[in-house]
Amino acid sequence: MSIKLKLVGGCICITMATVMVGLLAQSSQQQIGTLAVRIYDDALLSTSALRSAQASMIRLEVGLRLDDAATPPPSSALDADQTAYLSAEVPGILAELATASAGAITPNGKEAVDSVQRALARVKAAQGKLTGRLLLNELRYINAELASTVKIFQSDAYTVRSDVDRLVDKTVERTWLGMAATAVLMIVITSFLIWRIVPSVRRALVVTRSIAARKLDNDIRPRGMGEMAELLSAMSHMQDSISLYLDEAEGRAAMQASAYDGQFNLQNARFEAALNNITQGLCMFDRQQTLVVTNKRFVEMFGEVKLGLSMSKLARLPHLSGLLAPSREVFSTIEIEGGRMIAVSRQSIPSGGSVMTFDDVTDRHRAVERMNHMATHDTLTGLPNRLRLRDLLEETIASGRWRNGGSMLTLDLRGFKFVNDTLGHLVGDDLLRVVGQRLTAMVQPGDFVARIGGDEFAIVQLQPAKQPRAAEALADRIIDMLGKTLEIAHQRINVGVSIGIVAHMPGGAALGDVDADALIKRADLALYSAKEQGRNSYRIFETAMEDAVQQRRRTEIDLSSALERNEFELYFQPFVNVASHRVTGFEALLRWTHPERGPISPAEFIPIAEETGLIEPIGLWVLEQACRQAAGWPLDLCVSVNLSPAQFRSRTLYADVVATLKRSGLKPSRLQLEITESVLLHDTEAILEILKAFRLLGIHIAMDDFGTGYSSLGYLSRFPFDKVKIDQSFVRDLSKRENIAVVRAVVGLSKAMGISVIAEGVETRQQLETLLEEGCHEMQGYHFSRPRPIAELPQFLMTYGSMAQAPAGKARTPNVPMVASFVTV
Repeated sequence: MSIKLKLVGGCICITMATVMVGLLAQSSQQQIGTLAVRIYDDALLSTSALRSAQASMIRLEVGLRLDDAATPPPSSALDADQTAYLSAEVPGILAELATASAGAITPNGKEAVDSVQRALARVKAAQGKLTGRLLLNELRYINAELASTVKIFQSDAYTVRSDVDRLVDKTVERTWLGMAATAVLMIVITSFLIWRIVPSVRRALVVTRSIAARKLDNDIRPRGMGEMAELLSAMSHMQDSISLYLDEAEGRAAMQASAYDGQFNLQNARFEAALNNITQGLCMFDRQQTLVVTNKRFVEMFGEVKLGLSMSKLARLPHLSGLLAPSREVFSTIEIEGGRMIAVSRQSIPSGGSVMTFDDVTDRHRAVERMNHMATHDTLTGLPNRLRLRDLLEETIASGRWRNGGSMLTLDLRGFKFVNDTLGHLVGDDLLRVVGQRLTAMVQPGDFVARIGGDEFAIVQLQPAKQPRAAEALADRIIDMLGKTLEIAHQRINVGVSIGIVAHMPGGAALGDVDADALIKRADLALYSAKEQGRNSYRIFETAMEDAVQQRRRTEIDLSSALERNEFELYFQPFVNVASHRVTGFEALLRWTHPERGPISPAEFIPIAEETGLIEPIGLWVLEQACRQAAGWPLDLCVSVNLSPAQFRSRTLYADVVATLKRSGLKPSRLQLEITESVLLHDTEAILEILKAFRLLGIHIAMDDFGTGYSSLGYLSRFPFDKVKIDQSFVRDLSKRENIAVVRAVVGLSKAMGISVIAEGVETRQQLETLLEEGCHEMQGYHFSRPRPIAELPQFLMTYGSMAQAPAGKARTPNVPMVASFVTV
């Protein structure tokens, strides 16, 4: 039988014995409870009822007053009160006797109660016939019977109590016997299990301890067929396996021991070879800080030293001075005599002592210095670059020297790109080097010059209590120097310069919190303003410049959503043929009314739209609206729409124009597209192909601002424009001979090439007459009308048709467009 079955069987036996003892005790307790209930219900209650009846009889006897002294005399019959009293009391006594009879324990008790009941019933039945004496005798008899019955009931109750006592004693006796039997059974089962299990476990434990003590000759003899026999058998096999393994290990250990000495010598040789071939010098100190190991590289770097010297003595040697000084740093770089840079690494040994390595990083350190210099300096001029300039500015501001009186000048060479394109980049590089050298020679000690871009330089000037006069004087000297012809690589070069200045005046008005980025930004803003003035000029930063930038940024943000908010509107300015006194068409001009800032000039937002790319959706909207409006005009009126150079970068421009004409229903011949010469500056052939495609559709093409570019005449020869517009810069002052010459040349050339001419910017009657004399009949300008919203065009046409007058000496045939057919969309 297995150990598991033995333990389970023992537990079952003990459990069953315990259950039997419990059941026996439970049965006895139930019997005792039953007897206790019987004593209460039968003996106690019936006896109480009997005693109550006895007491009632005594009250009855007293209440009837039947003693010898009673009145009337006992020999006479009962009076009416006695009879009534007897009739009232007897039923209650009979009820109590009935209760006692029902609870009688023994037949004798019941018979005694029944006898009393019968006697009392006879008294009740013969109450009208009895005399007082006879009734008294009957009552006394009944009382005697009741007393006898009470004794019988008391005797019966005592008998039941004796039975309960005997039953309790018997139950206690049985319980003790059951507990004793259970204890004996548990002792027997436990002894059996100990006898069957413990010896085998103890033997296995002894064998295990013996094997753990490396004693492998134990006599293990399994007995029986149970688990303990299997355990001892397994331990016997384990002992044999361990013994075999140890024998093999001892054999291998003997073989390894024989080869260990040779391997140790080999490893030692390898260690010495590795130690002497590492690129760092190495030395080791023991826990007493005594030198115990050095390698070949250490000797090469610092010379031969004796082992056994203390670290303090070695530190006093000239060639090791400073390298072995106590330091908390694990790694450090130290410069020794001769300018050599030595990287020193210190590592503590857990058992005590330390290892130090030394690496000559002189070349590496110099290479890093060169790289750092290259990262912060311009490779062409050797000047600090923008990154280094910012660091120098931060240092200047942090030290307080800027607030004592400092300025920053940002310079941009004008014409440098022309030098690169015409003379080559080598000459351009020489020019930059010469400019850098001359700027460096012009500044005072403590100032510094930087090259911050292709042809941009910066100068930080620190002249306490002399700003901004010192900065202006320096700017004048720089303009004078760069305004002269320079001899560069046997070439005579002329360049100019624009300079932006930001200065701090001690005690002057502060420009807010200043940091390096803010100074560079403000200097750039001043430079941008100087560029607008032309070459060889300078501007000092003003807060208005920064406000202008912020205003431009705000305009850019508002412009991005203006189209969605329907803030744009088209105005129209007429083209007037003065010779025939008729309006030939209108130019569509974009207007923007901001909900907070009011009207914003196109000169302000159109360049921003072109730079940000917003001009494409805005230009498409203008084209769409202009075509829709013009579709409802009289048939002899055309509409002219300006196309930005940025719109020609869109691959869908041609398709967009065609789709717009289809949606609006406007004939292509009534649409005129105006372009400027700047459209043709880049990718000319592709743009000319687009213009030719427009011409094939019947769209008219006009060149705007004609005469202001370098190659206007050349473009006329390459593409047959339908119309050219003489720029208003020539019309504004026709009193100048050169302007008259330009107008005359343009009109003559256009007529020779079959191209229409229109002059824009006509504001006076004198300008009108001069243009007529030169042969220009079509005009546009404030003299005729300012740009008007679409709703005012019908009234304008009616007014112009009725009020226009022909020039003196010429007849006029009024030609008023069909205003009735004019429709606004």
